[in-house]
Amino acid sequence: MIRKLSRFLERRSKRTVAFFAVAITVLLGFLDLKTGVEIHLLLAYLVPIFLASWFVSQTLGILFAFFASLVWFAADAVGGRPYTPNWICYWNLFTRTSVFVIFAITQSQLRNKLDELSQLAARDFLTGLPNGHAFYQLTAREMDRAFGLEPLTLACIDVAGMQGVNDRFGYPVGDQTLCTIAHTIRQQMPRPDLVGRIAGTSFAALLPNTTSDAANLVLERLQDSLHAERRKYSHPVTFYISAIACSKAPRTIAELMHRAESQMTRMKGGRKDSMQIAKVDDLPVLN
Repeated sequence: MIRKLSRFLERRSKRTVAFFAVAITVLLGFLDLKTGVEIHLLLAYLVPIFLASWFVSQTLGILFAFFASLVWFAADAVGGRPYTPNWICYWNLFTRTSVFVIFAITQSQLRNKLDELSQLAARDFLTGLPNGHAFYQLTAREMDRAFGLEPLTLACIDVAGMQGVNDRFGYPVGDQTLCTIAHTIRQQMPRPDLVGRIAGTSFAALLPNTTSDAANLVLERLQDSLHAERRKYSHPVTFYISAIACSKAPRTIAELMHRAESQMTRMKGGRKDSMQIAKVDDLPVLN
């Protein structure tokens, strides 16, 4: 239930979330007025502050901290809550506001830290590309949008001979080579955000709304760029590019990946660079 609500709010605009927070705060002020001075709604007032801080920004969260505190203060004043002496009501206003502001700041900072950890967990530590899990998540959203409507191509790029580079030049040079390859792939793809490092020497790129002919042009440029980088550093590596081009996007990336990896396995029997694009109309659904 909480996850569904969180996903619902994540998909809403910041203005919509702010509107929800305002409506909840006003409703709480009305309830506070109706229930009288015996019932305190402290925890309930934290809800709109949380919405503003977590889903919008720290600044808006702090503003809602002041807004919620003033609504609470107004409900007490209109409701006729007695204070003796009178300065106590202002002290309560100060303490409530302080608690609300601290809550807004801590929630916003917690959200920022969680976002940073999420980004780190989704990135390959060496190349900075999305890792395999993140790549599947990124492409899943794209394929949901294009399912059955647009052509789509998945390209898998595998680098053979990296162990020879590590043995001959050392692992730091091998790592730099992989980073250079990753950068080259990103540069040549029409959607750099849909490039990922799937395994040690394996990369993948999704080309939305791309036919086999268009994909062939993109991958030929990529192959030329990879050859140029290899000549520059004289590294004994071999590049294999296996692509599957669909006239209509399938439902899941697994269907494409399975076909591309099978094709890659057959291609890697040779020692020369190779590129192959298979055109398919329908793919079997994998369970």
